[in-house]
Amino acid sequence: MCESSAYMITPEGETKIMDYVVDIVPNDDGSLTLSDLLGGTKIVQGKLKEVKLLNHKIIIEGIAV
Repeated sequence: MCESSAYMITPEGETKIMDYVVDIVPNDDGSLTLSDLLGGTKIVQGKLKEVKLLNHKIIIEGIAV
């Protein structure tokens, strides 16, 4: 399987925000829509910072709204 976990990086540290991520779509307002294996979605304010394919880890840098 190729699912990854998404993490949000903020000045306070790193927080897991979603497991089993299979899709990331950038939105016109600068946010990202993450979708998981079961069809769940989450919209986050941040920019894609790094994708570690071998570690199945997606790192999103949080931005102030």
